[in-house]
Amino acid sequence: MAKILLSFFDFTGNWSKPFAEDEYWYVKKFDIKNGQDIMDFNPAEFMSDYLHSNLKYSLPEIGLLFAVPCTDYALSGAAWFAAKDKDGRTEASQKLVAKTKEIIDWFENAGCLSFWAIENPMSRIHKLNTWMGQPKLKFNPCDFAGYDTEPEKSRYNKQTWLWGTFTIPEKKRLEPLQKEFPGHLKLGGKSERTKELRSITPMGFANAFYQANNLTTKHSYACV
Repeated sequence: MAKILLSFFDFTGNWSKPFAEDEYWYVKKFDIKNGQDIMDFNPAEFMSDYLHSNLKYSLPEIGLLFAVPCTDYALSGAAWFAAKDKDGRTEASQKLVAKTKEIIDWFENAGCLSFWAIENPMSRIHKLNTWMGQPKLKFNPCDFAGYDTEPEKSRYNKQTWLWGTFTIPEKKRLEPLQKEFPGHLKLGGKSERTKELRSITPMGFANAFYQANNLTTKHSYACV
């Protein structure tokens, strides 16, 4: 069965990179900084275009990744929640989460969804979107540093939470080289560039997630 990974809010490409390097996966990344707005994504049109352009006669196995922007959800910014809730910033972020749910629901109802995952740092996102449930995985990058080809780049603490339906990777922990996330010290400020650098997915975790979920299989479905 063909395999497709759709990775949203994926500017750096780290989380989807191991899938992209696997010849059996077709990977499509979306990020507004690259001109692809998730609000414009139509699952039915995407699937129709894929099936017709590739002459496929059965639905592929779909994986969905969503690194939803955390600016209005991360608990580290709780002091500003009231202001954001009042001035519309939270509402704007909520529209992105609603679109995320729409995409998940479409592929699930089509019968081809293999796994989905939403990522945020320690967050209130699931409190405002109860359909997500409780976090399925809480981890620090050092918990998966053993999967990184350059382990020292993953040997730090930065609590990250995942929600979804996916296989939890087995940990290969290496003790952190320093107690706190080095980015908090080196990458202060509010520029988009520093935010991007602070939010880069560590490759140890990316490789671990790929290995755990690459083998997920589903039965073939007729086209709907």
